[in-house]
Amino acid sequence: KISQLLRKTYDIKVDESVRASVEKQGLTVDQAIVIASIVERETRVQIDRPIVAGILIKRWRSGWPLQADATIQYILGYQAKEHSWWKKSLTRQDLEIDSAYNTYTNEGLPPAPICNPSLASIKAVANQEITAYWYYISDSQGNMHYAKNLEEHNANIAFYLGK
Repeated sequence: KISQLLRKTYDIKVDESVRASVEKQGLTVDQAIVIASIVERETRVQIDRPIVAGILIKRWRSGWPLQADATIQYILGYQAKEHSWWKKSLTRQDLEIDSAYNTYTNEGLPPAPICNPSLASIKAVANQEITAYWYYISDSQGNMHYAKNLEEHNANIAFYLGK
């Protein structure tokens, strides 16, 4: 069966060394997979994955809402008008959707992964990069911009996204 093949592949790829790294971070494997699924959808390039993982884990452990747009995109699903699974511009109304997956209105992790994360995203969570950053945005080209505080974050939004 396909599900057995997927599970076998997962068990081979997420081996004991990856599991040990996850546990060293103080996470369960299930928690790491949920976070990795967000990292997978929030980042485009490998260099950003451990940084974003570190920011998400730091926010989660500090009791902050994760505020990850990817979770809102997951809730919204396919956008027929845009022929895309990724809505071009999220609205304030989108950010207030009543869902356990809404990381803007709920603290903590979503109840389950929002996608099937790559091994690279799982390893990024297992080996998160601890930085002074609390915020990140992705510009229209997919480049990440990080900020240590809300003032820097708002400046990044204004400069890179024109909002």
